[in-house]
Amino acid sequence: MRRALCGAAVLAVVWWPAVVWWPAVVWWPGVASAATGVEVLEVPPGTTGSRAVAVNAAGVVVGSARVDGRNRPVRWSADGELTELGLPDGVGVVAGVDDAGRAYGTSGSRATRWEADGSPTALDALPGGRYARVLAVNPAGVAVGTASDAAGARHAVRWDVDGRVTTLPGGVRAEAVDEDGAIAGVDDADRLVRWDDGAPTGPVTVPGSTRTWVEAVRGPHVVAQFSREDRTSYAVRWDGGGAVELPATEYGVLRAVGPDGAAYGSWEGKAVRWDLGGALTSFDLPDGYGGGQVEFVADSGVKAGIARGGPSHRPVRWSPTGEVELLPVPGGETQGFVAGLNDAGVAVGQLEGRAVRWPVGGPA
Repeated sequence: MRRALCGAAVLAVVWWPAVVWWPAVVWWPGVASAATGVEVLEVPPGTTGSRAVAVNAAGVVVGSARVDGRNRPVRWSADGELTELGLPDGVGVVAGVDDAGRAYGTSGSRATRWEADGSPTALDALPGGRYARVLAVNPAGVAVGTASDAAGARHAVRWDVDGRVTTLPGGVRAEAVDEDGAIAGVDDADRLVRWDDGAPTGPVTVPGSTRTWVEAVRGPHVVAQFSREDRTSYAVRWDGGGAVELPATEYGVLRAVGPDGAAYGSWEGKAVRWDLGGALTSFDLPDGYGGGQVEFVADSGVKAGIARGGPSHRPVRWSPTGEVELLPVPGGETQGFVAGLNDAGVAVGQLEGRAVRWPVGGPA
């Protein structure tokens, strides 16, 4: 999963396969969170699975529901009202939401923006191009992604708030954008590239990598994952010089960048912060959980992620001062993950195949 850290709103971005298998679930209605501390979000009739992928500053959530064997993009208002997003091409995926409550993603082969009422607008394609895909959006409504030209070549692209497309030189995929418009992605050799006001920095090679993808960007700070020929996965950060690998462990993960440029993720199974000086600091986990991972960091200092190794894999949230809480789950649920976090600390994600939202506070 690829994520773009975008200040007040944290937007989750994912390349979805053509088919996603959802577990069979028993549906709960969209319920208020006052009693349980978690809201199971309403879904369309016939849904066999749902997930939330992003939340904006006001608590508007976007995600998808699997209906009649297809993933359909959906939007939930701050009070839980469901809107199915229009699909001119019959299929689509949502990538993020801006602070105006508009959803962004792809319908068929077209980059698309959806208004609050679910009506779609196709964003500009490159002249003669056959496809364009949104991969991330920031709170202001600047979207980034990839698009083809008339010759079929891929380009990293940016869409302004009016939907006009611009090619980002030197890249094939723009994968993350921050609240000030800094963009990060990769070129055709899977080397990291960053763009500021459209001007590229890089590319920089990750030594030993066979594939590289960006997780988050904040100003000059980029965190990414890369794989080697044996398909092992590693984490790397790039702060303007050479790319630096997370120290001496397989399967290290970096997911987010904090306001001060520190990177967050997991190392040797622990939820960690990796500061600009290279020091690693681990976060507390709930009793009974031996491992964890930070997935999102808000400007306020609130963090969210996962706790592992106990009786279940549970979503967790850390306060700005590091106190950890297990995010509440409906009775009997055990498996879940966080897919988005806003600056107020409202988190969204999935529990046992169901889209959920966690407000601030509530019992675990």
